[in-house]
Amino acid sequence: MEKSRHIMKSIIISAALLGASVKAALYKSKTPPMGWNSYNYYNCNPSEDIMKTNAQGLVDLGLADLGYVYVTTDCGWMAGDRDSEGRLQWNPTLFPSGGEALGDYIHGLGLKFGLYSGAGYYQCGSTDLPASLGFEEIDAQTFANWSGDSLKYDNCYSSSRTVQADYTSEVSTSPVRHEKMAALLDGVDREMAYFICQWGIGEDLGEWAPHIGNVYRISNDIYNAWRSVWRITNQVVPFYRSTTVGAYPDMDMLIVGLNALSLQEEKFHFSMWAINKSPLNIGAPTDTKLTPTASLDVIRNQEVIDINQDPLGKQARLIRRYTEEEWDIWAGELSGSRTVLGIANWKNDSQTVEFDISAVNVSEARARDVWAAKDIGTISGVQTLELNGHEMRLLVLSDIVTPNSLPKSTGKYYSAANATFSGSAAEVACGATQCAPIGNKISIPSQGASATFGSVAVSSAGKKLVGIDFINYDIALDSAWGWGSNTRNMTVAVNGGTEKRWAFPISGGDWSESDRMVIEVDEFVAGGNQVVFAASGDSSAPDIVGFEVFE
Repeated sequence: MEKSRHIMKSIIISAALLGASVKAALYKSKTPPMGWNSYNYYNCNPSEDIMKTNAQGLVDLGLADLGYVYVTTDCGWMAGDRDSEGRLQWNPTLFPSGGEALGDYIHGLGLKFGLYSGAGYYQCGSTDLPASLGFEEIDAQTFANWSGDSLKYDNCYSSSRTVQADYTSEVSTSPVRHEKMAALLDGVDREMAYFICQWGIGEDLGEWAPHIGNVYRISNDIYNAWRSVWRITNQVVPFYRSTTVGAYPDMDMLIVGLNALSLQEEKFHFSMWAINKSPLNIGAPTDTKLTPTASLDVIRNQEVIDINQDPLGKQARLIRRYTEEEWDIWAGELSGSRTVLGIANWKNDSQTVEFDISAVNVSEARARDVWAAKDIGTISGVQTLELNGHEMRLLVLSDIVTPNSLPKSTGKYYSAANATFSGSAAEVACGATQCAPIGNKISIPSQGASATFGSVAVSSAGKKLVGIDFINYDIALDSAWGWGSNTRNMTVAVNGGTEKRWAFPISGGDWSESDRMVIEVDEFVAGGNQVVFAASGDSSAPDIVGFEVFE
């Protein structure tokens, strides 16, 4: 089914259910929300004491003053039965004072009261605690009556009372239930921010969620391992299209302070979430006896927070990727005609990297090293950086001078019509508005499959920039808990030379939405060249729409 038909079907179903537009005027913070959530440390075992202690900790540690104001009680807060009028009840053993009193306490600290429920039969992490399915109208009003300031709306037990996480069924992947709650919250007499937690499953999250959610989860859960930072980073890439003031991609809660990462990795993690405009939700206790002071200092870094909270609300872009060398260049637009530049070292070991700042459309600028809190002065041209293992160097560039010239396309676009195929590689037709810019794509699905392009003409020998329009929607669902990375790998070789591997991130909202990744490829000769794209190892490559060469 073509994307336009998919979207229209969603709109028709939603209108029939709700009788109103779901582009609701819910409360939307102008910058990514910041706060604290009980789940990452306490799992689905919150209590009144836990919530009050950590809310007070936000104030005592100066975190509230920095903007961490949403205090969210995640799964596990409710009793097993609703009351006689069908309303959710707080577990009286865990929360003896009840929800309204907890909200009053949190508000009394100058903080915001965050609530939690789900669109399925039961809450996540339980087998019997009720969620909101079938009680949406009652629950929306109840949340307002409790003076809630936000609602995180999860997606467990969406299709069954026995399957907690369903990633594939129509009912689980459809936006309809999350749209319904949005419309109902929009009708209550209280402003509430809506935090969609649908896990980014199904299709076209970036098309339906930003209209109704202040934030929208783009991935499966984060967990206490470095590889989950890599996985989620590869999934957030295409959301630059929908990230805007009031609508932000949620990369999940922070694992800073949970003894899951090194201090260097915590800084990397916090930096990557900040530049991509993810909400910043602390997952560690706000207690110096439980959370290292050095970790608290990471999340208290004002300059990194300022990047995240920049009023333009622009997500950073992946500018260059060097897969075999294990580093990336990221850049994003900031207010005041500034740019944030992130150099990400994915490698376990330290390494020296070189790049020309013209890659981010800068010939000269004043630079500030954010983590070092140091003004570097004016930089231009090729930069050489010594990066520690798993370091992300953040630079803020100002007084920017743009280049007089940049590499230009040779003027030829190479697509399936220009390729010969081997193995299982084949041309695949797309809809008229899909697989931009051509309307078809090349599948390279297995070991031994490749697409070869002859007569790729350039004017001079050496290394060239190649802009590849690719499609990858191989999102990590069950594999998220293991080594799922949200990437597909492909090798590129020129004139029979060395095959070099590249890891391509998620490109869009389905298998027909393309994105472009620019890579540096060597071994071109002046005149005609042969370029071969092939599957890497025994895994599928991304689909390829086409490419062009810049020099």
